[in-house]
Amino acid sequence: MAEQQTVTISCPQCASPFSFREGDRNARCPSCGTSLAVSGEAGIARFWIEERIDLAQARANARRAVAAAGGDPDVVERLRFEGGELCFLPFWRLRGHAAGWLWTERETVTREEEYDENGMKTVREVRGPSQCATESVMVAVDYSSPACDVSRFGLRGIAVVGAVLPLRGMDFALVSGRGTVFDPVKDPDEVRREAVAQARARGGGNGVIRSTGRFSLCGECLALISYPVWSLTFARDDRLYPVTIDGVNGRVLAGRLPGSTRLTLLRPLITVTLLVFAFTLHQLLGAAAAVGFLGWLAANGGLSPERLGTWFFTLVERQGEVELG
Repeated sequence: MAEQQTVTISCPQCASPFSFREGDRNARCPSCGTSLAVSGEAGIARFWIEERIDLAQARANARRAVAAAGGDPDVVERLRFEGGELCFLPFWRLRGHAAGWLWTERETVTREEEYDENGMKTVREVRGPSQCATESVMVAVDYSSPACDVSRFGLRGIAVVGAVLPLRGMDFALVSGRGTVFDPVKDPDEVRREAVAQARARGGGNGVIRSTGRFSLCGECLALISYPVWSLTFARDDRLYPVTIDGVNGRVLAGRLPGSTRLTLLRPLITVTLLVFAFTLHQLLGAAAAVGFLGWLAANGGLSPERLGTWFFTLVERQGEVELG
């Protein structure tokens, strides 16, 4: 049997290098004691973050968020809760340095002083010739990116999450028993290209007109972190309303819920009464009142048979939906 090779990686928690045997699923950093689940390319460490918000708290936070956003609390209380799912969303976390060379062309500005006939001084800025320079650059990289499409959840990145939340080595059996674990779609090479592009955009400073260069990553610490969110579904009549709650702090990340409703019984009664009263006074006055009403209706929502039917025959009117996140 062939001897297993040794793989050396950097700990994503403390950046200390350590080695483990190729094919191992788990390893422990000798410096900080962090347990790592290793998988994929050259033993990329996988972590997960434990949720701190349970399902009942997530439901309560969603209802409170609607009330705080101007929704009708009575409407929210009457919503049917269809269900909730704990999702662990994958994010790439890359730390290290991008080193290389950068050629820049910068604009220069000179200040010119002028005096008028009264001796008053004015200062104006004049664009001077461009200056070109080539320099060696090393930029610190701390980059995070979703490892799959998480746009519907409203979460964009977790760049410094490892500095404030405890990371646990991935135990697939344990985590999948708590919720749905999303698999990564974006590959590590794409993450590296994005991180280098971000570092290159930061190089050069202000006043750069054009730039070009070449960067390479060094001292790279790459990890895959699964972050918890609650995906909730509410229903009213035949419509479903999704809401996403952060599984760590309970913040509403994205979603929508129905707005308030109001009775419109008096609206058609008052309209008909005023029009009839105007016609009883004089036909021209009644016609003018009818034309004025139709013109106002056209300017506030449009004039159509459906609009007239809604105005005169809808007894309960539902306001617009409340957007969350």
